Amino acid sequence: MQDSNRLAVLVVDDDRSVLALLQSWLSRQGWIPECHDDPIKALEAYALRKHAAVVLDWHMPGMDGIEMLRRLRSDNQSHAAYVLLVTSSDRDDLLHTAFESGVDDFLRKPLHRAEFVARMKAARRVCQLDLEIRQRSEHDLERRMHTMALSRVTALVGAIAHEIRTPLGSVRMASERLQMKKDRIPEDIRPIIDRVVESAALLAETLDDVLETFGATGHKAKWEDFCPSESVKQAFEMLKDRAKVGVTASLVIDESAASLRGKGEPVSVRRLAANLLANAFRHTETGTVKVSLTTKSTGVELEVEDTGGGIPPELLPWLGEPLLLNSENAGFGRYIQGNGMGLSLCRKVIQRHGGVFSVRSDLGKGTRMTATLRLDLAEPASTSAPDQFYTHVGF
Repeated sequence: MQDSNRLAVLVVDDDRSVLALLQSWLSRQGWIPECHDDPIKALEAYALRKHAAVVLDWHMPGMDGIEMLRRLRSDNQSHAAYVLLVTSSDRDDLLHTAFESGVDDFLRKPLHRAEFVARMKAARRVCQLDLEIRQRSEHDLERRMHTMALSRVTALVGAIAHEIRTPLGSVRMASERLQMKKDRIPEDIRPIIDRVVESAALLAETLDDVLETFGATGHKAKWEDFCPSESVKQAFEMLKDRAKVGVTASLVIDESAASLRGKGEPVSVRRLAANLLANAFRHTETGTVKVSLTTKSTGVELEVEDTGGGIPPELLPWLGEPLLLNSENAGFGRYIQGNGMGLSLCRKVIQRHGGVFSVRSDLGKGTRMTATLRLDLAEPASTSAPDQFYTHVGF
């Protein structure tokens, strides 16, 4: 993808002195000029590099500018460059002919620097707008295709989850019964049973996360009175051992937030904090991972900040889209660790609590994820409308 501040321009003129002059003018204005005095070679170059703009001489031996323009337009329907046609002729009918042929702007020779630079500034604005529109269209198409794929995956996930729940329930029931009879079990076996009980519970929660992410869950949110700091503490205690060697993990809860209570889902808030922590630990090799909980006017603010590698700016708009970033059709040219389901779940939890979710990241410096949660809602907020999710480059 081209840098919108350094757009490529193809310059075609059989006069090499004109080429040299235009190359100088364009370079000083931030363009990347590619100059040719042969129309055939210019067409080959355009087919390979798809320049944003073309400055084209009308009268050239072998192929004139109008004929070259027609070939540009016919051979590259998916890309329409901004074309400025120049000519030394003073015929009055040329202007009509030029625009009928599909040019975007027209200039007569001899060219004057001030006028040429002004016209190319206008061309830059048009090219940048065209680039922005095409990028948005590509993103929208990508999202629509992904949504269609997810609808098919959701049915499969629901069927698989149903098959998993029955044996998982049996394992949980049997292990919990054994745990209740510890006095009859050899001491060296007891830690194993405890681990099975804990693992089965975590697997059940993970299954619920997957179902909720794909909208296949059948249970309603359990809205009750709870203390958010307790949920955050539980998540921190569960995951703090995942910090890599050389990473310091800390939990800071404001005094005013420590005993604050309100309405919400304690289990979902714990899962929210756990997912944010898991992401931070996964991507932080050295430095710190800090979790903080503070009070806000209508609830609390949960923040997880790390000194990890950060998130590439081009990936930020796609966060929280399940199974998208590590799929081949994402087009980012590399494997992205994670499947997006964790952040997708976080977005829904925050939305149910009437909150706002923001992600700030600076590549090579770290990431800060902030979630505000309201505690004054009598019932969960709807998740059918778009959520308040924002991403920013830099802290």
